[in-house]
Amino acid sequence: MSGPEWCLVETFGLKPPTLVGLGSRPRSMVPLDKFFARSRTSLAMAHRALEHVTAAAQPYDVTTSAGRRCLAHPLSAYDGQVNGAWLWLGGPGDAGPAVPHDIAGAWYFNLSSFEVAGSDELLDLYRQPMEQRRTKRAMGEAFTRLTAGPDASEALAKIVQSVPGTEHQAIWTVVCDDGARRAAHFSCRALAHDTQDGPQIVLHGITHDIGPADDVPQAPHLAVLERRVLDAAAESGTHRAIVDVRTGRIIQWVDSPPSSIDWAVPGIDIFHPDDAEVVHNLNRLVDGAVTRSIRLRGTDTEWTAVNVTSQPMLLDNSTTAALWTIDMNSSGS
Repeated sequence: MSGPEWCLVETFGLKPPTLVGLGSRPRSMVPLDKFFARSRTSLAMAHRALEHVTAAAQPYDVTTSAGRRCLAHPLSAYDGQVNGAWLWLGGPGDAGPAVPHDIAGAWYFNLSSFEVAGSDELLDLYRQPMEQRRTKRAMGEAFTRLTAGPDASEALAKIVQSVPGTEHQAIWTVVCDDGARRAAHFSCRALAHDTQDGPQIVLHGITHDIGPADDVPQAPHLAVLERRVLDAAAESGTHRAIVDVRTGRIIQWVDSPPSSIDWAVPGIDIFHPDDAEVVHNLNRLVDGAVTRSIRLRGTDTEWTAVNVTSQPMLLDNSTTAALWTIDMNSSGS
């Protein structure tokens, strides 16, 4: 290292921890033994610190007999798992970091239940007011602040495929609740978990605020997926969403979601239980665009009947989602 900078390290699991950020500069999951190749002492100190924070989920602050100080600040999502840590290793005589570390937040996407959750640090990054914070959200809500880059289709395909061990890194733009636009580098890996509800695939991640979006050339200014795949603007009274064909659950809203539909309850189907077979047939995607009437959870009424048109949306060469167009003009028909 050129100097004692803060290191952002992921501890997702399946593999040894890797470096995903150095100061405010993203790194591509660099193995720690490679990063600390010139100092076995630093490597050993880093491993001890990471073992402590992942086991105890508590900060670590140790000064060796040689006067070297090691700090580690864990990053935990609301599920309690430590997804990573900020790590600082000073040389003899270095009292502490010259600058504080950036904001970075831990999160998870449960790809089996379509629940997502972040951490207090992630919501600080979003600048979300305290009174609006929740520990769990529906997956579709997680994308409402994000402007995706050219990798958007690849990222969604990995969500649909839900393969343990899958990794992804990218720089996207976060539109904060106060309107600020921040460049965010995220890193994630999918893991299989045995739970009381059976086997589940969970995507564990860290989002790192690397500066104002206008100052970071890689930060996208337009929603690339929407611009490339969805040429026409939505008609008045219709709302489009990208939907997982297996479950009928919303992955991402393309347009603003309808205010009269209660779609944001985590882990709960948006459609009436008796319409499950209709949704299954709607998402078979064998005949091109198909339109069916289904009942969706309402905000003013328990169920609202609407027409939904489903058509295939190719995310990559082997992964297809459904693009739903929900016609609120047909509500109640």
